[in-house]
This record gives sequence, structure tokens and C-alpha cells, in this order.
Amino acid sequence: MRRSVVIQLGALCIASQLSIAPAVAQAQATVGQSQDIKAMLVGTTTWRAELNGPAGSSVTYIVFEARGDKVVAKLLSITNGQSCERDVTIATGVVKFDGCMVKDVTLRFDPNDRDYPFRGESAADFKWKLTRK
Repeated sequence: MRRSVVIQLGALCIASQLSIAPAVAQAQATVGQSQDIKAMLVGTTTWRAELNGPAGSSVTYIVFEARGDKVVAKLLSITNGQSCERDVTIATGVVKFDGCMVKDVTLRFDPNDRDYPFRGESAADFKWKLTRK
């Protein structure tokens, strides 16, 4: 009886380690993907954002900069000349920031889209797509 308890505990330990391993791997992949997205954003000199919304379309150039642990977006609207700087949040496959006039920009990363790897939307029904300039 004592031997069966030891075997059962050993099997339980192995089973728990096997179930923990995928969760750890997934967490590491999530961090890795966020770091890859950050490297791509910061490593590209300038991004061209094409915006389409109810008021028409416009073009904004964006430069992403790493500042310590933070990333900031420096935006320059080609359409109206307005510029601003905003903090950026990078999560799993998603980049978030505010534009100069439009708030709540959420871009999703698509590694298979070579032309526009970041697409999304913002408040006021604006559609965004970013390409390397």
C-alpha cells in the first residue's frame, strides 16, 4: 500500500509538471512576441499611417522610440501639420496609443501582411493601417 501511494504521488508530480510547461511556454511566447513587436516598431525609422474615417482620409507619419522600458510614438499629420507625442502600450499582438486628435488607437499585428503589418481602428470610427515609409 505504501508503494502505491509513492507511485501515485510520483505520477501526480509528473502530470503537474507536464501541465505547467505549456503555460510557461505560452507566457514566454507572449513576452517574446511583445518584444518582437517592440523591436519592429522601434527598428523602423518611420511608419506611414493611413487613416480613413467619416471625415475623410489622412496620412500621419509615426516614429516609435524606446525610452527605457517605455515606448513613445511621435506623430506628425501630413494632412494638417499637427504633431504630438504619446505613450504606447504593447500587448500580445496589439499596439495601443492615442493619436493627436483621435483617441484609443488599437492596432493588431499580422506577421503575414508584408504591406500593412499593423491594422486597426480608433475612436470616431477611423480605420488605421501602417506601412514602413
